[in-house]
Amino acid sequence: MANDVENTLIEKLKMHPFSIQLDETSTVADEAVLIAYVQYIDDSELKQDILLSTNLSTTTRGEDIFHAIDTYFTKNQIPYNNLVACCTDGAASMMGKNKGFNARLKEKAPYCLVFHCMIHRQALASKHLSDELNETMKTVVKIVNFIKARPVNKRIFAELCEDEVHQTLLLHTEVRWLSRGQVLVRFIELKEKIKEFLKMNNQKLFDEMTDAFLIRTSYLADIFSLYNETNKRMQSADANVLECKEIIDAFVHKVDFRRNKLMKRDLHHFPSLLKQTGGNLPESLSKEFILHMERLQKEMTSRFSDVDEHVAKCAWVMDPFTAQEEDVEYLQAEDELFDIKSNSLLRRFFNEHGYKRFWLVKGPNVAPKLAHHATTRLILPFATTYLSETAFSSLVTIKTKARNKLDVHHDFRMAVTKIMPNIQSLALDMQAQTSH
Repeated sequence: MANDVENTLIEKLKMHPFSIQLDETSTVADEAVLIAYVQYIDDSELKQDILLSTNLSTTTRGEDIFHAIDTYFTKNQIPYNNLVACCTDGAASMMGKNKGFNARLKEKAPYCLVFHCMIHRQALASKHLSDELNETMKTVVKIVNFIKARPVNKRIFAELCEDEVHQTLLLHTEVRWLSRGQVLVRFIELKEKIKEFLKMNNQKLFDEMTDAFLIRTSYLADIFSLYNETNKRMQSADANVLECKEIIDAFVHKVDFRRNKLMKRDLHHFPSLLKQTGGNLPESLSKEFILHMERLQKEMTSRFSDVDEHVAKCAWVMDPFTAQEEDVEYLQAEDELFDIKSNSLLRRFFNEHGYKRFWLVKGPNVAPKLAHHATTRLILPFATTYLSETAFSSLVTIKTKARNKLDVHHDFRMAVTKIMPNIQSLALDMQAQTSH
């Protein structure tokens, strides 16, 4: 069945444009596994599915990852001309100018857009903390890990917190989708019980829980909660670059809004910080937090500058009825834009179904040049590697320690694919058992 659904997908990719996203991870058997998802158009519908999962037999360099993809494309006769975009996690193996995956891919598909996962970009921006805030984060992690590392500590701490809303702390990790905001908020909510526990079990860590430390932790909890909210909004199977960029823009505006409020000594948009300080934030810490938010805004602007340029050039896709002919002059498609703007039925369809359905369903017949550009440059490209990363949880479930020697890639495909196998065809191909 896995072969049947795979062949069905491959045949579709031979005929239509598509984009891919990919990422690699390690299994319980310390195998490096590459997962790639594909997004394509089928019957005017935008669809996503697993393209491949394969072990990387040697290393996880860009050349090795490209070799795995290239081998799959060549074996299945998938044309590179149909590949319009690729989204990766931005690791050095992907981004290298000469031997990175992206560079090798461009040799085969020169017109393919290459995007760095927008959730990963945001996560990288979040790591730029001042020395004081960075030390605060490290101390929080040390305390949480001390409590969580030993079962006896966890039991004692749970007993101390039996009357609290939360009885356990979240273990902080560098896993991308597990935001630090949850850890920090939980830490602040349990701070009194944590201090009580550390006073009995680790005096050194107890001494680090000063007033300044708790104020900085409260500020970080509020800021990273904002990160959480933004991160989750981008965790969508079909979120495109334009939609994710709007979410990022909103995040930057929210940070700027909070910075301005803090400059006026207004803490009402910092709930944890307000509760910790009672509204009386020391001037030195206020300046520190304002400076951090200024740097955060600059970091976000810098990391998404290429996306800004791409989106600005394609802004007409979101609403062709308010676009001007100058907006599509670079495509020499002014006449198509006039046809769209003069058609009241198209406007009604656009208002009822949105821009994606408009370009997928109506666009190809009315404005083929504009529709092709809209779908291949904005609608089809993945903005994140969310699907590939979340698929790893299904792979881990299948490839447990008890089954770590098994080749589970066929089982994995059937666990995550959305394509239904052709049962009737498979049944006809089966050889009937004769009686003896």
